[in-house]
Amino acid sequence: QDKCPILVRDGAYLLPRQESPSSHILKFELADYRHLPAYETFTTQLAKSAGLPVIDIQLQSIGQTHYALIERYDRLWTDDGDVQRLHQEDFCQALGYGHERKYQEDGGPSFAQCYRLVQDVSSDPANDLQYLLRWQIFNVLAGNSDGHAKNLSLLYLANGEIRLTPFYDLVCTRAIERIDYHLAFAVGDERNPSVVTRKHWETLASQCDLRSQFLLNQVNDVATRLLDNLAATKTAFESQYGAYPVLQRIEQLVIKQCRRARDI
Repeated sequence: QDKCPILVRDGAYLLPRQESPSSHILKFELADYRHLPAYETFTTQLAKSAGLPVIDIQLQSIGQTHYALIERYDRLWTDDGDVQRLHQEDFCQALGYGHERKYQEDGGPSFAQCYRLVQDVSSDPANDLQYLLRWQIFNVLAGNSDGHAKNLSLLYLANGEIRLTPFYDLVCTRAIERIDYHLAFAVGDERNPSVVTRKHWETLASQCDLRSQFLLNQVNDVATRLLDNLAATKTAFESQYGAYPVLQRIEQLVIKQCRRARDI
């Protein structure tokens, strides 16, 4: 997907000069995937409704062309209005994998490896580990099959803390034709989200040295929150951005996956 880093100041979009930091990213429609900015905006709002920390994203338009405006989480605004960079590294970098191995299927890290990384380096492992678990659960339930290791990052804060970043690049890819539906991270060695069962979640719990009932409770809670908030999230989205009939694909998929999850 085409991206453009910009600096937003007083509502104006500016192109950073030379090494100047950007404050936002623009993500545009693609010829084959016209609704991608809307899908990402809506999927991110769904994740927020389930209690996940997410990026600030807004759907914008120029004429009939839509784009997503995303505020960078790795920036710090000073009192005098300047923008400073904060260091971040994605999980491929943090675990020593090349960017071409971002998928587990291609020899990249497993979810358990990512879990242990957060366990080892986070300044607030209790919260960050729970967020990470719920992110993977959300990906299964909301159809985001592209939740790979480069879509997870660590942020090095100005006070010296290391935290899991807000979640980004959240898209219900299963609502888009011709995109592989298999999960980037397997759940108990299963990559097909439509057939993930209690046994697979229990295997993932074992791989992460977790009590299986704890993880199953998390699955049920995320599913319940999504079902409870889905209609209101869609209504709020369409109140702000107008009617979007294509969101019905996401809505139907989320309902089906969440009902399956609550029955395991």
